[in-house]
Amino acid sequence: MKLRINVITLRRSVILLSFLTAPVYADFPPPGDNSPPKNSVSEQAESHKQQALPLESRLKEAIDNSLQPFSGSILLTQEGKPLLNMHKGRGINQQSSFVIASLSKQITATLVLQAVDAGKLQLDRSLNSYRFQNEMLLDSEDGREQEQENEQSADFNAKFETRQEDEPETDPDKITEADEDTLPDSATVALQSQAKTPHPELLYGTSMHASQEPVKFNPNRFDERITLHHLLSHTSGIDQLGKPNHFEPGTQFQYSNYGYSILGELLEQVNQQTLPQQIADFKLAYRLGGLYAEMGSINDIRQRAPALAIGLTEAANGLTQSNLEITPSLIPAGGIISTTTAFSNFQIKLHSGKFFSPQSYQIMTTPHSQIDFLWPDMSYGYGLRINTENNLTEYSHTGYLPGYMSMTLYYPQFNLGLVMLENLSLNLNSLDRVFELHSQVRAIIRNRLISTQVQDVK
Repeated sequence: MKLRINVITLRRSVILLSFLTAPVYADFPPPGDNSPPKNSVSEQAESHKQQALPLESRLKEAIDNSLQPFSGSILLTQEGKPLLNMHKGRGINQQSSFVIASLSKQITATLVLQAVDAGKLQLDRSLNSYRFQNEMLLDSEDGREQEQENEQSADFNAKFETRQEDEPETDPDKITEADEDTLPDSATVALQSQAKTPHPELLYGTSMHASQEPVKFNPNRFDERITLHHLLSHTSGIDQLGKPNHFEPGTQFQYSNYGYSILGELLEQVNQQTLPQQIADFKLAYRLGGLYAEMGSINDIRQRAPALAIGLTEAANGLTQSNLEITPSLIPAGGIISTTTAFSNFQIKLHSGKFFSPQSYQIMTTPHSQIDFLWPDMSYGYGLRINTENNLTEYSHTGYLPGYMSMTLYYPQFNLGLVMLENLSLNLNSLDRVFELHSQVRAIIRNRLISTQVQDVK
């Protein structure tokens, strides 16, 4: 036994010392030959003795005994109360904050849906109608110039104004506190028809009429069929302006950081405010201390926010500080910074309906596309992965940037959530190793909750 412990200790030391200096970028790595087989970290692997341990003890044991290096914070909550609040690594404590990578997309999607509820944005409206509001479209068939879809007055300022909609008359007793100002068109339709699901044209981001119109490539515009829905659900196929679309919008899933960067620009346009300031206001409005956005290198940001953990990157020949620089385009896709407590509070409030209307929440948590990921049977909503296997609803996301990794899980049937933020990014040469601990933590939680459901049925 003593020899075995020494071997494990030696292996940990080798792992921690065998790092490279070149940082990598992969915010959402796709599955590949290195991916673990489905259910490789088996949800049936826990022994009877392990099952008898409290969930928080099982998770702590898994993290402490992991053969992969871990530096960061983990917060597990149920009914809003902490079950496990763990900090590990040099200088990591309760106040430590981390770049949350792709978890940022949940916050960006939330701000977009708030703008939808306020009537500033429409999910089924084209991207071009916002980006090029003052431009005239040339009709390719008869050569006539025509105004954009939405007629506007001559003094309309396309950059800072949006089309005004009549506010629907609704029963105030049936609206949550997030609805009190205005409702989006989708909510109007839902309330008027008393439908339980949003209108199909809103869910899929286009109308049959629009999808049947021929689309020709215009290097000065994005694909005319791309809507905000497509950007939020990663089904836009968008490429850089001047390049043709990857595919017909709405027909495939393709993860796009660029699409969320565009959404960040639209938020700045319609709210007339920088995204970092919008995030600061959002934090104050909902008491999410520890959530913020800053631009610059990590060293620069630490001069203003010393609690930000220094990111470390791993490769074959060494361990080095990340040279990550947070730019305006990175913030909405992956550059927001948070403590585990702040993001946990965000997650709890998101899934308890504090941020926007029930209609917007339903659209956010609707599976819009099946996706390939390291975990099986996954779908994507808005900034969320969705899994309903074994009658257990799971909302999740992972994130990866040079120097930082992250994972969030939420199970609404149990009001149980986990936030895992790290300041060490493992080498992407082996994806199964990169996400080994994340998959193990997820499997432990799922196995326990599924077991609880079975016992409740009995």
